[in-house]
Amino acid sequence: MIKRLFAIIFIAFSLAGFQAAAQQYEAPEVKISQDKVRVNGKSYYAHVVTEKQTLFSISKAYNVSLQDIYDSNKNLDLENAGLKVGQVIFIPTQPSATASAGTAVPSDNKTEKPATTGSSAMDRWLFPGNNRMKPATEPETQVQPADAEVKVQLDSLAAAADTLEAFVLDIPERISVALLLPFTSSKLSDNTVDFYSGLLLAARDLGKSGVQIDIDAIDVRDSSSITAASLSGHDIIFGPITSKDMKAMLAKCPEDKFIISPLDPQAVALAKGSPSIQAPTPTALQNQDVVRWAIEDMAPGDSLVLITHKGVTLSEGSKCIVDALKDSGVKYHTISYGILEGLQIQKAFEWHCSASGVTRYIVAADDESFVNDAVRNVNLMLFKKHDVALYAPSRIRSFNMIETEYLHSVNTHISAAYITDWGNKNVSNFIMAYRALYNAEPNQFAFHGYDTMRFFVDICRTYGRQWPKVLQDYSERGLQTDFRFVREEGAAGFVNNAVRRVIYTPDFKVVLQ
Repeated sequence: MIKRLFAIIFIAFSLAGFQAAAQQYEAPEVKISQDKVRVNGKSYYAHVVTEKQTLFSISKAYNVSLQDIYDSNKNLDLENAGLKVGQVIFIPTQPSATASAGTAVPSDNKTEKPATTGSSAMDRWLFPGNNRMKPATEPETQVQPADAEVKVQLDSLAAAADTLEAFVLDIPERISVALLLPFTSSKLSDNTVDFYSGLLLAARDLGKSGVQIDIDAIDVRDSSSITAASLSGHDIIFGPITSKDMKAMLAKCPEDKFIISPLDPQAVALAKGSPSIQAPTPTALQNQDVVRWAIEDMAPGDSLVLITHKGVTLSEGSKCIVDALKDSGVKYHTISYGILEGLQIQKAFEWHCSASGVTRYIVAADDESFVNDAVRNVNLMLFKKHDVALYAPSRIRSFNMIETEYLHSVNTHISAAYITDWGNKNVSNFIMAYRALYNAEPNQFAFHGYDTMRFFVDICRTYGRQWPKVLQDYSERGLQTDFRFVREEGAAGFVNNAVRRVIYTPDFKVVLQ
């Protein structure tokens, strides 16, 4: 761990001077958009109008005629209505014959950022209702070209323009990232080191792809040196690892900044009244998704059965499952028994089995021995010729007592914040790079660090320093962690609501939904 910690510190302080495919250019009055769209077979730049820009200045910057812009945005009637700040207009990527001859095709001479795999950021912005996660972001050697185009509807783009009025693209040439760490402290556990190992590997890969990042490693033990002024210069702030330290840092957070809580699940409560962003999906949301999934799968003739541990006070996680099921209004049966009842409870399992459909069991318990017994009882229903499916919290994967064969035979469904698709080539690339750099095997915290860094740098380089304004409409699928942030009504911060679903199938496959 000590050797790897030195490697992490070295990377953190050396990244600030790292130059790769540099974006050295003098910013013009009108910046060329990096988002392209295709409409009716034609390619356009999607340009967001900012203050003081005119049709004339935009046409000069893109080397097209005014008529080209008018013709590309007939629905906006720009010739008569003029421009509005925040308006999205189409600029043809190739000037028409009416454009000035002898002038080169416009270029901002900067290295274009890699596009997010599967769809552009503009697509996610315009269609926030499409929350299906895209394929994992490609690692270092697999970055997609920046000019990948997506198909959008002209009417949808025009309608979305109204939502952009208060938004101004302020994309930094160099993204400044603050890492608030408890250096040389007992709080810097192995899992924390793993997290920041993955985070810094992501920064290195992004640097190699042309994204310039400055990293400022700050020791939270010396909190007196951390002020609102010292934090205000950072575009992304990854917060401390404990709720206590997060509270202390949030008290010093500038009004226009957010602190990202990277690891502590208990820090989710801070999002209600503080400008914090909860990166890991809370356990409660994972458990609620288990119930939602079971209900979604219900078909005519199916039976829904809740299994609880009799005589044991429900934990917060189990209570969350029970409450979600009650609030759903769906009809279900309950089997509550003690571990010593064993085989005598088999009659109750048989009574509640569906005669013609699937019996879907939801386990709301934390004791490993009881959960193991519940899985065994569900498995016995198979021998009685019943069709079954088990829905369980993510922690069931850590129970050593349960035979993996049983999880497959009962068709186990699990909702979790972290699930890695080991067959994914991007995951393999990450593992090889991690081994080469740290001489260690990455765990779930290393994957989470890598995914978290890439997500927030991606949104910052796409929308600039005002990225929190579009955070709710921006989602990505990482190597292990997905991101879809939600701000509850009246809350100051955001919480990740993305959950991954996995099925242990009877043919011994693990299928990621």
